[in-house]
Amino acid sequence: MEGQYNPAQGNPSDLGRERAPHEHVHQPPAQDDPRTTYNWRIHHPIDGVPNRVAVEVSPRRGLIPRWRFVAPGDWECLKAWGVGPPGGGPVDTNIKRPARGGPVDLVNGPRVVWFGGHEVLSSRLSAYLMFEGEPPHYLAFGQADEPGGPPKNLEGISFAHHATHPPAHVHGNRQHR
Repeated sequence: MEGQYNPAQGNPSDLGRERAPHEHVHQPPAQDDPRTTYNWRIHHPIDGVPNRVAVEVSPRRGLIPRWRFVAPGDWECLKAWGVGPPGGGPVDTNIKRPARGGPVDLVNGPRVVWFGGHEVLSSRLSAYLMFEGEPPHYLAFGQADEPGGPPKNLEGISFAHHATHPPAHVHGNRQHR
């Protein structure tokens, strides 16, 4: 999963191209919504493939230097993850100092894997996770306290099962130890 995906080669990353009329983006909650500290966007379909989806996360305010995604430990539909411009664009999967771990059991929670990098996320750079097929029951996002470490506070989304696209619902912060 290194480099940049090229949609001409059938890869799911060029979110910056002009969207077909049936493609759309789910916008995050309002900027003052207390349920979330991140901007979440769901992009789909990607490259005209109905079950190809990108989840974009960026900070609402400030910077995120050690970002991490958290996914179910047994989920097998992950295609790629990386960074790119907010609102869609080419996703660079050549991550600066990638970090990953798991599967690991969350305190009183499920078995998960986590992964991310050390590019500083901002209003100009978002993290992306791309999948094809069945959406996971949930995805979470957070920041690690230490380089190479797991995220500490998690904010998550869950996907309702929908025939044409996965709407997402934001859940509040959770502590990971």
